[in-house]
Amino acid sequence: MRKVITLLVTSFLLIILTPVDASAAETEEEIEKDNKLSMHQLSNHKSNVEELEMIYIDEATVDMTNNERDLLERLVHAEAKGEPYEGKVAVAVVVLNRVDSNQFPDTVSEVIHQDKQFTPVSNGKINKPAGDSSKEAVEEALHTDRSLVTESLYFYNPKTATSRWLDDKVTTEVIGKHVFKD
Repeated sequence: MRKVITLLVTSFLLIILTPVDASAAETEEEIEKDNKLSMHQLSNHKSNVEELEMIYIDEATVDMTNNERDLLERLVHAEAKGEPYEGKVAVAVVVLNRVDSNQFPDTVSEVIHQDKQFTPVSNGKINKPAGDSSKEAVEEALHTDRSLVTESLYFYNPKTATSRWLDDKVTTEVIGKHVFKD
């Protein structure tokens, strides 16, 4: 009996002390109504779903076609080959940040093909297939909070760059040989 009382008191305190957004509460009510089940019943409901993709409220999303995803994977492969995995994720995040920015085009394809932005586009290395680690890095960039290089819109390798205009921008991160800038 003591365990039941403790559980009830704990549950009551959690309910009282947990801030709830009205729109979230309404959404839960709508879900319960639509499914004719409580949220508790829904959370315990067994289904044929093998894997759930979590979407977080503040998560930025970029719509892209399968061709654009392949293009991004190939760009990451060409730009970050030999870089640590974290650097590959960061390269993908820069492209996604550009899609979200008002300073750049609105699609992955347009960002990647924008004139004089990515060396692999001009030298043809973007046409080589992406490796598994580049594909995984793009997947991670698409489904995480992008905190690694949140504000970065540029990256370069200072040892191989032929133009120095990025030197004056604020450095947000250094990963491997790449310097990320905002």
